[in-house]
Amino acid sequence: MGLCFSQSPCDLILTLVVWHLTFVGNPEACDVNGWMLLPLPTTSSLPCIRWPRNARLDSTMRPCASILALFAAGVVVLCQIRIYDETPNTRAALDGAKTVVGYRISADARTILGADSSPAKVLIRLPFMHRKAAPQLLGMLNRGASIELFLGWVDLESDPGNFEHHIEIFRGQRGTEAALVHDFALYGGPGMGVSFLEPPDAGDAPGVFIDIQGGSYWGTTYILAPDRQSVAELFTSSDYEFADLDRDGVYELIAWNRRPFDVRCDFGIFGGHFYPEVFVRAGSSYRKVWPPPDWPPPDLGLNYHLRNRKTTDIPSGVNLQIVAGFADLEGDGGAELIVLQDRLREEPAQALAVYRLANKSFHVVAQTSLPAQPIAYLLDGIRDSSEGKEVLVRTATPAKCEAGGDPKADGTADVAYILRGGRLLPAQPQKR
Repeated sequence: MGLCFSQSPCDLILTLVVWHLTFVGNPEACDVNGWMLLPLPTTSSLPCIRWPRNARLDSTMRPCASILALFAAGVVVLCQIRIYDETPNTRAALDGAKTVVGYRISADARTILGADSSPAKVLIRLPFMHRKAAPQLLGMLNRGASIELFLGWVDLESDPGNFEHHIEIFRGQRGTEAALVHDFALYGGPGMGVSFLEPPDAGDAPGVFIDIQGGSYWGTTYILAPDRQSVAELFTSSDYEFADLDRDGVYELIAWNRRPFDVRCDFGIFGGHFYPEVFVRAGSSYRKVWPPPDWPPPDLGLNYHLRNRKTTDIPSGVNLQIVAGFADLEGDGGAELIVLQDRLREEPAQALAVYRLANKSFHVVAQTSLPAQPIAYLLDGIRDSSEGKEVLVRTATPAKCEAGGDPKADGTADVAYILRGGRLLPAQPQKR
């Protein structure tokens, strides 16, 4: 049991509030699966709040008001366990801010100085640049005597809803004047950052990623071309991570959406990792391989359309991913993709499926249809048993789904499934 630790000062304030509410107001708040229920002064309970693990945009000091508004919104925020937060074979990208600790920019923005000596030692000099704001150091790559620097600044005269970010890239030798390689303008919210992927296997390629804040809990990620002459937009997400899903030494890129794509239950679940999109290496960039191209992307409006029998532009009966996560179900060190999926139709046509990545595409390992009632709406985690690892699927009665509110209340239950002999079979159900 433990708190969900956060990164920014705003999140720290909220964490302390959560701590007080949990252990002063309800010391028995945590159950055996690691979920928390907090007795908040609203009509809805709010489980343990966890902000995305990606701290790349936290340095922008996003407003606390949007965070604290959750206490009055009745939104359910869930602390994901295991299946969402413990993807096998992951490798963290290096936060660019950590590569420039101990360095600073001179007042005239012409010199990068080391702060660990007195007087400050010159690392590298920069050419004159016409800017509308003071730049900040975003990151640095060392290649022997050669240095690659990433600076950024925001045009404060640009539209506050669509800030103009400038990312400048310089190269040079230590102690000399660097040359400008490129200056990119990207648009979004007030925050930006860079991160670096340095894979251990020579068969994989390093990467530079630029993150532009979009909202309080999501951003747009770009990949920088090896020659630094172009950027390509990859995705918008609440977080992303790298994982060698097929154990071939090349890391896949997983982008996470903070909401399930649930068209059945009105629970308003909100967290960090619920809906994954998977990208595989394609030359110096990436291409999306999951969900399949004929599966519709998340659209919260589909819930309204189904309930009110409204027509949509999406063909009836197509597959969609509700939630998904990764786990090593077979104990071989690999990563299975476990998906709770549905079909776009009035009556539930849900399935639990397990996929594996091979040759840069996902293939079905096993799939089983789920009963129309109760309605499945979440993957609750992985449970060890004497027969192997069981996948817990949380379900709710139709009445509970329609009522929404707290999904921990009466009317919900876990149903367990186990992968055995290439089949997904029901295990002993667990009542919540």
